[in-house]
Amino acid sequence: MFSVPANAQEVVSYVPKVGEFPPPNSGTYLAGELVVIDPVNRRGGLRLDGNGAGDRYNSGPLHYFAMLPYGTISFNGAPAELRDIPLGTHVHGYFYLPPVGEEATIPPLPKDLAKYEIKQNHAVSLEDDFSFYQRQGQSWKVVSLELMKGKINVAPSGQLAKDGINTTYTFDIDDSTTVWKGRKLVDLADITPDQIVQFNLGWSPGWRDKEFTVAEVWLDEESRNFATELQRRRHVKYQKQRWLPAWIDRVEDNDFGGGMVTLTLFGGMDPSLYADLKATQDKGFGVAAAEKTLRTWFHRGDKKIGQVIEWKESTNPPPGSSGIQIRLKFTELLDGYRPGRVVRVKCHDWIFVTMPPEERVKSVEDQQRSTIFSIP
Repeated sequence: MFSVPANAQEVVSYVPKVGEFPPPNSGTYLAGELVVIDPVNRRGGLRLDGNGAGDRYNSGPLHYFAMLPYGTISFNGAPAELRDIPLGTHVHGYFYLPPVGEEATIPPLPKDLAKYEIKQNHAVSLEDDFSFYQRQGQSWKVVSLELMKGKINVAPSGQLAKDGINTTYTFDIDDSTTVWKGRKLVDLADITPDQIVQFNLGWSPGWRDKEFTVAEVWLDEESRNFATELQRRRHVKYQKQRWLPAWIDRVEDNDFGGGMVTLTLFGGMDPSLYADLKATQDKGFGVAAAEKTLRTWFHRGDKKIGQVIEWKESTNPPPGSSGIQIRLKFTELLDGYRPGRVVRVKCHDWIFVTMPPEERVKSVEDQQRSTIFSIP
C-alpha cells in the first residue's frame, strides 16, 4: 500500500518522494506563532519560539512553510484546515526538506537573511497547543494564579510530551485571556489551584526569552469536549464539500479506454468521513483531479465515477496515510489519473457544492502561480 525509508540514515536525510509516506516519528520539530497564512494553497509563516542564533527574533525572518499534500492540521483537538487556526496562535509542527522539484515552492531568503534559513520547510503536521499536548496525553495542573502580577504557574500532568514544554512553567495571563468552563465563558477568578487544564498560547513581549501568554484556557472536560466537537463539525462540513484527498498508487489502462485506478486516502480526517465512503462503496465514488495544494479545477464537473472493486485497510499506517487503499474501475480515465498525482474522492451521498472561484484552479497560469508561495 505504501513504502517508507528502510533505515535510520534515510530518516535523517529524508526527502519526501512521490508515492512514499514519511517514516514514523521523523521530521524536524519546530514551534512558533502562526503569523501569515495562504489558506487556499495551504502555506504560511511562523515566528519561531525564542531567539536563536544571530538575534533571529529581532533581525531574522519568519519561517515560511508549505503543507505536504498529505500533511495534517489539528485545532482544538480535531482535524482542521489552515484557515481554522486564528492568526497569533502558537503551533507545533514537523517539517521535512522540500520534495525534489519543489525546492522553489518556498522562495529563498534574500542574501542578507540567508544565514537564518531553516531548510526543512514542508510540514507533515501542524497543531495548536490544545491538540499537540492532548494527543500525547499531557495536560496541565494549575499550581498558582497571580492576577496582580499577570502570571499563572503550571506543571505538566499525565504522560510527558516528547517535544514542546514538558516541565513546570510560568506563563503570562491577563483579562484578554478567554476562559472556558462547561459551555460558557467565565472569569479569570474561576481558575483555581489543582485544576487540570488545556490551553492555547500566544505572543508575549518576552517571546525572545520563550515567554508566552495564555490566550485561551479550558478548565474542565466538558469545555474541552465541546471545543473539539465544534471544530469536528466544521471540519466534516468542509471535507464533504471539497471531498477527501488521496493520491494515485497505480493505473491499469484498458486497451480500448477506461481502466483500473488504485489510490490511498490521506490520513488526518474525521473517522465518520471514511465510514461514509465505506458504507456507500457499492454506489461508486466520484474522483476529481487535484493539485498538490489539494485545490481542484471544477471538481463537481471535472470528475469520473469509479466502481469500487476492492477496499483494503491496514493498521498503523505511516504519517499522512489513512491506511485505506481503494481499487476502482472506470469506463473513462481523466488525464489527471496518473501515479503520484493527487485527487479528491466523493462519497455518493454527499451533496454537490460549487466551490468559491478563488479556491479553484482556473487556468494553466493560475496553476503555475500557485506553485510558488508569495512571501509578504
